[in-house]
Parts: sequence; C-alpha cells; structure tokens
Amino acid sequence: MLLRDLDSSGSGGTMPFDMHTDGVTNGATPTAIAPPPYAGLLKVFLNSERELKLFQSGTAPVLDGKSLSVPAVVAAARYGVQVALDDAPEVQARVAASRKVIDEKLASATSIYGVSTGFGGSADTRTDQYHTLGAALLQHHHSGVLSVENGSGFANDKLPLPQGDPLATTSMPVAWVRGAIAVRINSVIRGHSGVRWVVMEQMRELLNRRLTPVVPLRGSISASGDLTPLAYVAGAVTKHPHIRVHTPTGDIIRASETDLPPVALQPKEQLGLMNGTAFSAAVGALATHDALHMALLSQVCTALGTEALLGTQASHVPFIHDICRPHPGQVESARIIHSLLDGSKLASTGTEEEVSIVQDAGQLRQDRYPLRTAAQYLGPQIEDILAAHASVSLECNSTTDNPLIDGARGHIHHGGNFQAMAVTNAMEKTRLALFHIGKIIFAQSTELLNPAFNRGLPPSVAASDPSTNYHAKGLDIATAAYVSELGFLANPVGTHVQSAEMHNQAVNSLALISARATMTALDVLSMLFATYIYVLCQAVDMRAMHDDFERSIPSTLASLLSTHFAADASSLSDTFQRSIVQEMQNVLEHNSTQDAADRMAGAARSAALPLYNTLPARAADVPKFVESLGAELLSTYERLREEYLEGKKTAAPFLGGTRALYEFVRGELGVKIHGLSNLRGFVGDGLDAYGERGVGENVSVIYESIRNGRVQRVLAGMFAQ
Repeated sequence: MLLRDLDSSGSGGTMPFDMHTDGVTNGATPTAIAPPPYAGLLKVFLNSERELKLFQSGTAPVLDGKSLSVPAVVAAARYGVQVALDDAPEVQARVAASRKVIDEKLASATSIYGVSTGFGGSADTRTDQYHTLGAALLQHHHSGVLSVENGSGFANDKLPLPQGDPLATTSMPVAWVRGAIAVRINSVIRGHSGVRWVVMEQMRELLNRRLTPVVPLRGSISASGDLTPLAYVAGAVTKHPHIRVHTPTGDIIRASETDLPPVALQPKEQLGLMNGTAFSAAVGALATHDALHMALLSQVCTALGTEALLGTQASHVPFIHDICRPHPGQVESARIIHSLLDGSKLASTGTEEEVSIVQDAGQLRQDRYPLRTAAQYLGPQIEDILAAHASVSLECNSTTDNPLIDGARGHIHHGGNFQAMAVTNAMEKTRLALFHIGKIIFAQSTELLNPAFNRGLPPSVAASDPSTNYHAKGLDIATAAYVSELGFLANPVGTHVQSAEMHNQAVNSLALISARATMTALDVLSMLFATYIYVLCQAVDMRAMHDDFERSIPSTLASLLSTHFAADASSLSDTFQRSIVQEMQNVLEHNSTQDAADRMAGAARSAALPLYNTLPARAADVPKFVESLGAELLSTYERLREEYLEGKKTAAPFLGGTRALYEFVRGELGVKIHGLSNLRGFVGDGLDAYGERGVGENVSVIYESIRNGRVQRVLAGMFAQ
C-alpha cells in the first residue's frame, strides 16, 4: 500500500504526489510560502516506538544528563526497565567537582542558600548546623496527605465506605514516581547540584529493584520545583521511617524495612534532590508520549471515518495543502489521511471527477467539515503537541535546582531554574490540543450515528431492525459526556496561581497540577477514541454488507423482470433497468430508519412507476412483480446480514490503509460485529445467548489496548513499512 511511500518524517522522501505539483496535473506550481522546519509527527512517533521497543528488549537507558529521551522516561516509568548511570570518568569528575565546591565553601564558612541559610522567605536565618538544617528541610516537606488505609471495603462496619480508592485518591501512580526518579538522577548527574555519586546509585537502586516511594498526589505548586513530592523520594533514599514504598509484589512497606543499604545525606544534598522539576517533567513526558499517539490515531480514525461515510480522498490532495496553505502540521495530516485511503473500496479515491448538474442532483457535493477540513483542524494540534514534546524533552535534560554549582570555576549561582513554566505551557497547549482532537472525533462520530447524515446506515449503526435495536445510542450520549469533560479540562491551570510561602513564591508555575490534568484528559480522550473505533468497525462492516447487497440488486431485478415480463423484454433495456436500480438505491439511502422488511418493500415499490409508464398494458401485473421483488430483496439482505453477523464476511477487503486497525480490533481484541442477539431474540430479561460481549465491555477492551500501548504498536506497524 502507499503507506510505504510516506517518509517517516511525514515531510520528505518519495510521496504519492510531488510537493510542487497541483495534485491534478503535472504542471509545476511554486509554493508562495516556504514552510518552516518541521520534525514531523510520524518521524517523532516512529522513533519513539523504535526506541521504546529497544529498551523493552533489554537495552538500559543511560542517565548521562544530556540524552534522556521521552521514550526512556516511559521505559523506566511504565515498563520497569533497568537504568544505568553514565559512569564515564569525565561524568564522575564533574559530579565530584560540584561536591568539592560545596565542601570547600562550608569549610571556609561561606554563606550558601539552603546550606547555611533558611529556605524561601526564611532565607534570612543562618546556622552552622548543616546536617540539622538538611533534616529540617525534609521534615517540613514530609507534609503531604496520604491515606493510611489501603482497603476500600467494609473493613470496619462503624465507618462509611470511602468515596474513592484511598490510595489512588491521595498518592501518585507508581509510574509517575519512577519517571520522576529517573529524571531527577539525570538532572543531578550533570554536576551542578552538589549531590554525590553514591546518592545517585541509591536512586538507581530504587528504580532497578522496583522500590517506589509512596508520594502524595497533591501539594506541589512547581515553583521551587516539586519540593514535597521529591522530599518523599529523598526520604526513601535515606530509608526514612516515615516514608512508605511500593514493593515489586504490590505490597507497601516502610522504607526502613527495605534491604537497601542506608545512605546519609550530606549538606546541600537534601536541597539538591528536592529542588527541581522532576515530577512535572516526568508526568509531562508520559503525557506528551501518549499525546503523540492520540494525534496519529486521530488521523487513522479520520481515514476510517471517511470510508464509513463514503467520503472522498480528494479533500486531502497536495494542491490544497502543500501548495495553497503549507502549514506543516496540516500538510503532514493531509498526506497521512490521503495515503491511508489509497486502495479503499468505500471512499472515493483519486482526484475529483467533474459531473453535470443533472448527474449529482440532490447529492452532497462535498464532505462535511469533520472530514473535509480534518487536516486543517488537526494540523495545528500536531504542531502544538510536537512543540510540547520538544520542550519537555529539553526539561528532562536540564538542571532545575537552586543554587547551581559551577564546579569548573568554583562558583555558586543563585537563580530560579526550578520555575517550571516551560512544562506548564507545554501541558496547557497539549491539553487544549487534546480537546480539539476530541471535538473533531466527536463530530465525526455523531455524524456516523445519525441517519440524517450517514448516507444510508441505520440509526445507531444497528445491524438488526432498528425498531428493537438501539445499539450505539448509549455510546452517542457517552461521547458527548467525554468531549464535555475534555472541554472543561482544556481550561488553563496556570491562570490559577496563588502567592505562596510568605510571598516568596509570589509567582509559581503549577506545572505538576497542569500535567496531572493532562493525564486525566488523555484518559478521557482514550475513552472517546475507544468508543469511536468500536463504532467505526461496526459501521464499515455494515457498509460492506450494504455494498454487497447493492451489487446484487441489478441481477435480482433483471431476473424478476425476465420472469414476470418475458414478452416485453425489448422495452426493458439496460438503461431502463439501471434507472430503476438507481432509484432503488436512492430509496435505500433514505429509509434506513425502517426495519428490513419495510425497507425492502419500499425499495421495490420504487420500481412500480417506471413499469406503469413503460408497460401500461401490463399494469395489472406490476403489483405482483413488486411483491416478488420486495421478497427477493429481503431474502438476500437477510442472508448477507447473517453472514456478516456470524463473521463469515467482514469489511477487511473493502478497506485501504486502515485495515490493520480494523483487523486488530476484530481479530486480536476479539471485538465482533454487534447485533446477533438482537436479530435472533433475547433470552430471559435481555440475557445474551449468543456469546456476544456487552457493548461497554467491547469498548473497554479497546480502551485498555489504547492505554497499554497495543494500539500504538499497531499504528507503528502500519507506518513503519
């Protein structure tokens, strides 16, 4: 398929069309505007998938302070891969040099913020009790709310049930904490923080032994970094008895009960571990990694939606995008959708064909906005997500604490690299992009489920009679709920900053809160995508079934005309029969809200008037012919419906580049076409007797495959050729 011609960058290589042609003729048309440099969604996505696969196969991400990628964070956070420290002599020397500066300054009684002074608005205090000061720093940031009860059942009949899982509502997911530890190691190994090598080794052991601190979900404003969350990581490093950790088996124990050797922190190391943006950056990395997937999935679903709605490939030809409006995200999106539609038997492929006014009378001349302007709508979201991905990648390889140590010159700098506004902005634009993606997916879905817009499909894509099958009506309502929540979540977090900590932190970033909101948005958008993919697979199956049925109409009509009007064959020309077939197809496109028997009878009746006009002497025979035609149409339709519902036939041969996603859902996930129970009748109080999963269960299976990365691998396979 043409996907192999689509360069992995999405912006170069051999393309289905030359970038400087009009997409219709071979004449050169120069672009009016030179497109700016653009990494390309496909390139970033495929590189991420390849890198993640490499880590999963046993290659350890190396924490060297300069090359920690988003996939490496994901690998350490979500897949439990072993990480390694870059122990090259120059790296260790840089770390040792920064520590030496601290020790020398303390020996000469030099005042250093956070080592001999108080913290934040209390930086006017002084002490030479450096170890005590470090302990006090940890103490006052071990202040988060964490549930002391892990259960959620009626463990104590005297207490009411909690209104949420006690652990999940107060503590961070293990993956977030693991990601933050990896990012923090990568920051301090740069040698600007005064943290010793042995401390980094202890943090590495937390990751590699899968001992993860229980960290409060809330309480960080990401101003002087994520102080409180990182204090719990520092507490785990020292085996602080107040800190609890998750074990590899899922138990929660005290940090003091682990088999790690104790590590005592030296002056400045408490601040060196705590004063940074690691949690914001890590959660941001996890979010942007998934957002890349959502951006690409939106284009695959748009292509599949174009097939389901009998749309056209022509909306995505290069002349419209590469030549006339070359925003890079728009150009790439159009190329992807166009390429995915190559080979489709449902969508109209190739260039637009000119037709006369008579030929397309009553037909929608162009696809509606959710399909026709998808590239223009999705392109800016792609650009924002890629910008956010680049910003977060940079943050993961930055030094974000204070003070900063220049080991080569022996100088200490007081600054504010902990102000995580770069992450906040990345998350805000990502979350807004996710909403816009959700909005267009919702618009496509509602068009597909509504018989007033879906070009002949039954309401709610009901495969059996719509009078007793309301299949996707609940999903239609659910998608409205999902996109509404996405709209709420799209609101900025950074506009809700409050002055904090004695007005010392009068401005702060709220980056971690914004990243958390983005993770919630990703979860909700995944539900929306799962629902739409489920509906799409049902719709293309029904479209394929209807295509098979319509292909049978000419022969059915010819056979019955020959039987009923054999003596008048000369009056029943091929042109005459084609006109009847066209009228029957028009009726079928507009009566899809009816049950099959009524629908076929209506289609058959459309043949009556032409026969009356052509064979007036045989008027008495027309009703019997119409009755026979309706019965034959119904028999064929019911036979095909059974074949599709039983899985003997599928839409796969009708699809273009989207086929891989369809076959993954139908095959690997086992999500079958819906409607067999409705067709054959329910048992008892609606109990399923035909092995069908529930609608919600099927959608949930797809949702889980999106969240656990299986769909990402399918997409990578589609585009990696």
